Amino acid sequence: MTLLDDLRTKRATARAAADEILTRSADSGEPLSTDDAAAHARAVADATEAADAIEAYLADQVAELRAGAARTAGRPVLTRQSADTMKAFRSALKSRYSEPIEVYSELPDEWSDDLPEVIHGRTGRVQVHTRDTLKTTATQALSTDVYTNIVRHLVETSSLMAAGATVVTTATGEDLVIPKSTGFVTSNIIGEGQSITESDPTLATVTLKSFKYANYFEISRELADDTPTNLLDFLATQAALSLGLGANGYGDDLINGTGTTQPRGLLLDAATGVTGPVGTGTSLGAQGTTNQGTDALWNLVGSVAEPYAESPSAAFIMRNASNIIVRKLRDTTGQPVQGLTTRGQILGYPSYVDPFMPAMANTVESIAFGDMSKYFVRIVNGVRFERSDDFRFQDDLVAFKCIIRLDGALVDTGAVKTFVNTT
Repeated sequence: MTLLDDLRTKRATARAAADEILTRSADSGEPLSTDDAAAHARAVADATEAADAIEAYLADQVAELRAGAARTAGRPVLTRQSADTMKAFRSALKSRYSEPIEVYSELPDEWSDDLPEVIHGRTGRVQVHTRDTLKTTATQALSTDVYTNIVRHLVETSSLMAAGATVVTTATGEDLVIPKSTGFVTSNIIGEGQSITESDPTLATVTLKSFKYANYFEISRELADDTPTNLLDFLATQAALSLGLGANGYGDDLINGTGTTQPRGLLLDAATGVTGPVGTGTSLGAQGTTNQGTDALWNLVGSVAEPYAESPSAAFIMRNASNIIVRKLRDTTGQPVQGLTTRGQILGYPSYVDPFMPAMANTVESIAFGDMSKYFVRIVNGVRFERSDDFRFQDDLVAFKCIIRLDGALVDTGAVKTFVNTT
């Protein structure tokens, strides 16, 4: 806990104590006793003392930042968020607790509003001197100017959950049984005085398990202590992204999983809605030709029942290459087709790009459409990002692991249909 956090805690405790004394007196209807009055005065004095200390501390911080701003002569400096992230990372590594590290961007609410723009600025760039992680050569031992923020490479993302899949979070990982109906009761016109025909609904269940996806990595103590970069933010983010986007991550399994040792992928239970005619092996065919181009897409929309097509979670999902093929459709005059020019929408429905959807090829399910909320994703206790300072103690390394336990399945198998290409 930092000094500022400690002062805030003392102030809150003192205020609570003072309020509790007044509340007790009001509830009893009796005036404050001599002892209560003295205790209330001490609590107020403690709260005032802590508040004054907080004000002095923040005033010193503001003065230091203003002085730093003056020294940089208007050049951009570290944002408060980047500075706080660095401090949190170093503090977490130097502590001896094995609690999960939390990354957040909430800023303190007691900073002065009149700070110069160079301090408030969000550019987050500063020139610093650091050394490479390993100093095995003379050139690596020399100081090097580096950019403060690690530039993360762009990665493709899984979009099924963004498309509206139902996410269920549980505290423990035992099997989760989800009941569903596969048939309604039958209604009939019954004549006066006649017996109503019995009809029972058809019920079934889907069981969601908890498959564990995890990664593990280590960094040197020197890198942890000496780096000026936003390392904690980067490590936490890339570890979590790897769980979903790695070669063995859950992103692929939510689309293509077999349901045995991995989730039941969307395509495993989604039925074929439209089989493209000959000539749609790697495309949607020619716009203006029956059942090709946007005809194929509208046929896919029409293949699902009306409630699914009208659901707020109704959407298209395809990979980026397929999305480009759809967008490049042209009418007989060579003009873009209406309904395909708005980013993020196809024929008025939301569209999502997912790298794990198959590419267009003969007999491949390349496009999915339907009510994506009928796909359930079960997550156990969210993502865990944890640190150990002791495991590689002899090598002076800090170990990290990132874990998520989840499963997924299309609970209502009639809610989503696919388009199949045909050569």
